[in-house]
Amino acid sequence: MLFSANRLELLSAVRDAERIAPSQSPLEVLQCAFLSAENGKVTVAAGNLELALERRVAAEITDEGCVVISAELLAAILRLMDGEIVSFEQKNSSTVSVVCGETAYELSVLDAAQYPRMEIPFPEDTVSVTGIPAMTKRTAFAVSVEEEKPLMKCVHLIFSTDGLRAVGSDGYRIAAAQGDSRASGSVDMLIPATSLEKLTQLIGNKDTLQVGTTGKTVVFLKDDFAFSARLVMGEYFDADQLLRRVTPSFSVLTDAESLRHALESVCTVSGRQNRFSITFQGNRIRMRCESENGASSVEVDVVPLTGTPAGTFWYGLNKLQGCLRAQSGTMTLELAQNGALLMRTDELTCMQIATREPKPIERKPVKTATEAKTREKKRTEKKAALPAAA
Repeated sequence: MLFSANRLELLSAVRDAERIAPSQSPLEVLQCAFLSAENGKVTVAAGNLELALERRVAAEITDEGCVVISAELLAAILRLMDGEIVSFEQKNSSTVSVVCGETAYELSVLDAAQYPRMEIPFPEDTVSVTGIPAMTKRTAFAVSVEEEKPLMKCVHLIFSTDGLRAVGSDGYRIAAAQGDSRASGSVDMLIPATSLEKLTQLIGNKDTLQVGTTGKTVVFLKDDFAFSARLVMGEYFDADQLLRRVTPSFSVLTDAESLRHALESVCTVSGRQNRFSITFQGNRIRMRCESENGASSVEVDVVPLTGTPAGTFWYGLNKLQGCLRAQSGTMTLELAQNGALLMRTDELTCMQIATREPKPIERKPVKTATEAKTREKKRTEKKAALPAAA
């Protein structure tokens, strides 16, 4: 193998490979980047047991071939080099020469035949879609983090005649986002949220991707870029049906950003013990947070739409924060009799389940100086008595 390429372009591809390749793995080959030089381009690939990446960079190729090199090491030396063009030459099966300007390295390589390549679907079996990063941001925050719930750690992507939809849920809240209306189809898939979040780090929100499956994986393609993630098998709940069953007793209109800022202001006193409530009073919403650190409250103006807003309801503070951070623009709040709170914008619907009123905050009594001295004296006397007792 002998090729030369722009160092910065190759570094960009290798850095992405470094993000994917695990720094520690029982399979040494998975800690590496796979480089293949053919047809005027160098393919840089990396993968682990959950996902895989391939990027292609233009190159001047004298001899085609492929090698497997430590991804971390290759990224490090390409960063240190300062020339414009870098060349790779493999003279034997165990080493490759990397030269750029006045700098040269001899790097150990592994057998390229051991590397597991990504499986690519046929172009006619893919669907064009945009906005994957935005949909991931609106739904991935709501998934479960519990290892014993693999289905709930996924984002449910649904291609239907109405376009693309995505759902994330941890059992206490639901985030259902509407995506590209042109991405029609009749397939749905469960993708680990961590894999989608990794994909969003590698692409732009306006990038158009071709999406297809190979049975066990979903593959996202664009130009000289390919990304695959393992699919999780199982039946996911019908979020649309569940949301339709929620019957609001009243609804109000508000601004998502104003409500989010109000919540951030209130939660400055949050701590280990939190009592967070929302009180609806006509055309105002009152948020209150109480913890061992103190208490705070703030009121926000709203526009009543249907029913008569009234009552106090308790919610998980951190979970509600996640819902509001994903929302933007004009938002409709709908509250059901059981306390289920729906937050709707044009692009996202979130549902947060109410909780029982938390226990009162337990405050430890403040010790006086005399009590502190007495306790310290008893502790000292107890330590002094230990050798004698022994």
